[in-house]
Amino acid sequence: MKLLLLLSFVALAFQTPQANPEAQAWDAAQALKNKAAYAQAAAAWEKYSTDFPQAPRARLALVEAGVSWFSEGRATQVLQRNTPKSDECMEKARTLFDRVCSEVPKDPLASRARHMRGSTYLFSGQLAEAEVAYTSVIEHYSTDRNYVEKALEYRSMARRHLLDSKGAIADMERFLKDFPQSQRKATVQAELALARMLGTQAPVYKPEQWVFGEPAPLEMLGGQVVALYFWATWCPNCAKVEPYMIDLARRFGPKGVAVVGVTDHQQGQTPASIAAHAQLKGYNFPSFQDSGLTSTTYKAGALPFLVLIDRHGKIRWADNPADLHDDTLERLLREE
Repeated sequence: MKLLLLLSFVALAFQTPQANPEAQAWDAAQALKNKAAYAQAAAAWEKYSTDFPQAPRARLALVEAGVSWFSEGRATQVLQRNTPKSDECMEKARTLFDRVCSEVPKDPLASRARHMRGSTYLFSGQLAEAEVAYTSVIEHYSTDRNYVEKALEYRSMARRHLLDSKGAIADMERFLKDFPQSQRKATVQAELALARMLGTQAPVYKPEQWVFGEPAPLEMLGGQVVALYFWATWCPNCAKVEPYMIDLARRFGPKGVAVVGVTDHQQGQTPASIAAHAQLKGYNFPSFQDSGLTSTTYKAGALPFLVLIDRHGKIRWADNPADLHDDTLERLLREE
């Protein structure tokens, strides 16, 4: 008898735990997200919220579904521009974020959902709507320091894109004052240094040599918006934005935007190697080489880097060109 009891205890100890359908569904959705299968992940999380409406993570699943639709929206943009598919994905994300904010307006999930709603606008180039969305996080969820911190930084980004440098600077100064221990402190300090350059007169660049295309000195470009593009042949992130910069010059050149490339001597670049690279890649804008003085003057600390100069010779925007939206260029072109 004792032997039978002992054997039963041993058998129980080695029994496979009963499967938990709710946990399995969650893990499956997470696995899809981890594989960057964003549309499938979004569908899986939406199904989770339908199949397990009383689960503690039911509304979190809706937020995760929205984040996945947002990621799919970004993945389906082409040359940083929206497509019908990316618009559809962003709208699906906003619908889910709005639902969470409506159903649990006081829950911490709502602040995340509202913040992500702002990001669907920011990364779609709908800058005014992004500013409004981030403002709502700051005003309605002031006790959620995590998302107020994020919203301040992202609203400052939206305001820089909207050419509101004073508003952007105010946001960054508030960020550094209210969140002195933030892990994003160094990044915001760097962004603030760039923002303080906005509105100042653009220094005249002094090329050592024009290595590709027709020379385009700044003093000869009056009346045009100038996009000063800092790049290098050896820069992997420059390679990623090259198609965008070529497309930008193609689309905005006829409207009055002059793209000018700037590079230096780092890693053995020569006029011949630079010209060969530009020709191979199909550059449709001139580029010059110097000792690095122009990069230092314009605070181009990392490549690629883009500076927008308005028709009056003032610096109005400066950042990675991967972050530029058409709306910012169009605003500059509309200015007198």
